[in-house]
Amino acid sequence: MGSDKRGKSDYSAGYSPKAVEHDLQIISQLTRGMILGRKKLTTQQAQELYYKIKKENIQFQSETGENFLLSLYENMTDTQIQQINNTVRRKRQKKQNRRTLLRINRKIACIVSALVFIASILCINWNLLMDVRTNYQTRKLQEKIIESDMYLVTENNTNLRTQNKEQTTYIEPYKETSENSNNILSKFVQLYEENQDFVGWLRIPGTKIDYPVMSKSDDNNYYLDKNFKQQYDKNGLLILDYRNEIQKDKVTGPQNFIIYGHNMRTGVMFGTLKNYKEKAFCDEHMTIQFDTLYETCEYKVVAAMLSGVAYEDEDVFRYYDAIDISTQENFNAFHDNILSNAIYTTDETITYGDTCLILSTCDNYKEDGRFVVIAKKVG
Repeated sequence: MGSDKRGKSDYSAGYSPKAVEHDLQIISQLTRGMILGRKKLTTQQAQELYYKIKKENIQFQSETGENFLLSLYENMTDTQIQQINNTVRRKRQKKQNRRTLLRINRKIACIVSALVFIASILCINWNLLMDVRTNYQTRKLQEKIIESDMYLVTENNTNLRTQNKEQTTYIEPYKETSENSNNILSKFVQLYEENQDFVGWLRIPGTKIDYPVMSKSDDNNYYLDKNFKQQYDKNGLLILDYRNEIQKDKVTGPQNFIIYGHNMRTGVMFGTLKNYKEKAFCDEHMTIQFDTLYETCEYKVVAAMLSGVAYEDEDVFRYYDAIDISTQENFNAFHDNILSNAIYTTDETITYGDTCLILSTCDNYKEDGRFVVIAKKVG
């Protein structure tokens, strides 16, 4: 009856007591709680039993089980059998879909977790990676200066040897400055050609501070987040206040060179300038080298102080505006405010006519706080 019924050959595998016992146990479990008596199975009972068999994928091993299955078929129509088969198939498919979806979700979760882990590592090491790039680019710039110095020495030696020979041709010694580069120091010509915002180099022996100094016309913020190639770099560069003048023929009198730099936790730029808060550190690092495009200059530390960015209506000393000290009045105001605000002073003193160097970086001792080191030009 019906296309889903199976013949004896599908279930019989020869007589086996163990197989019969196996099937009887299954039949007993299936029919437990059902009142069968001597009557035949009802259609509802047959459907319930057949549904359990299909759902649990029960396989009978003997003729006893085969006959039981045939008795179920006899109490159902082909349509009922097909409906049960379809129901069980749909449920199995849903279960399979859930398993597949679970596997996919697990894979997605693993991928997302891996990406989050990688992103976390990158975020944690982002500062390190940026510092590696900053240090690498700084080292390349330093190498170009060294190469220029080596070329200068070699060229001078060659010219001197040529002069010592008795030749009619006279070769003029290589000069440190060149008319073609507006009297820029030879060691800086290459860097200036690469970026004309380059104005000099700041170096403090015995510290990490050894960086190029930039100045953008009318903009002290441009290099706060850019490197020498003008690419984004959170470390930025050291910045000379654009109001400063480095060409001697344009300087009208004494001035304060003000250089700004980020106080980076990793120590790059002015990240180690805060070491000057300790007088003992200052005593061991009194000398600061700031070479502009046009001259080599040495400075000695005079004082260190804590300050801040003032509101417009505040009547306080603004060191960052104290650039012009060409008049006695301006110098006196600068000198007196330095002494009154200093954390400490050194044996070096400033007098009217001195050129000073002010190094400024952020400090969290208060909102918009600043830490400042003041030095004077010597020699």
